[in-house]
Amino acid sequence: MFLFDERYATFEMFSPSHLIPVLLTLAAVVLIGVFKKRLSASPRFDRIFRLAFASVTVAMEFVFNFWVIAQGGSAAVFVPFGLCTLSMYLTAIALVFRSDGLSKVVYPWAVAGALLSLVVADLAYDVPHFRYSHYFGNHSMFLIANVYMLSTSRTAFTYRHLMKSCAILLAIAVPMYFLNGVLGSNHMFLAELPSEVAFMFDWMGSPWWVFGFGFTIFVLFHLVSLPFLLHRGTRVKA
Repeated sequence: MFLFDERYATFEMFSPSHLIPVLLTLAAVVLIGVFKKRLSASPRFDRIFRLAFASVTVAMEFVFNFWVIAQGGSAAVFVPFGLCTLSMYLTAIALVFRSDGLSKVVYPWAVAGALLSLVVADLAYDVPHFRYSHYFGNHSMFLIANVYMLSTSRTAFTYRHLMKSCAILLAIAVPMYFLNGVLGSNHMFLAELPSEVAFMFDWMGSPWWVFGFGFTIFVLFHLVSLPFLLHRGTRVKA
């Protein structure tokens, strides 16, 4: 099938096919902020949005996993060890059950992880390959979904929620660091960073770059949470 044709392994960073989905994602986030009251006032739209985003992201992830296996990859691809994959599945659960509590835990991971993945695209395939659609589609959708969930939530996102989110991720990352050493894997980029950002931390040496990377993620979590922390008093009326 042409959607899986290896001839499309021609992706280039900051080309139009890279920048366009990034800009569209940012535009969607802005529109959610502008129209959040109207969006939250429509239960029908809310249900359709949540179920559609949850269904599409999970379906695309499963197709991607089967493609990886067909390419000779391991069935372990179905285990959500990566931060973005874990965020995607938890976002889908939060969407289906309208769980504001879960979305507040996942929000910093999902938005920070998706932003990094969109800007520093770890991708080989361009349009119209399925992997291109999966990569930009899923990262964009779970980013947009988390912004939507918090924007239309009836309870505020507080600094306590941010610290809880950081603590849970740390509890996952520490054993994952050692698991990478056992499996020879690179889950959460705790064994090796992508070359596009590795230069920022190489000067620290091993294993200290891991702490520098972790602190950078901690700061990024604060930055992506800032809009909701600053406007936590503005909530949609029940």
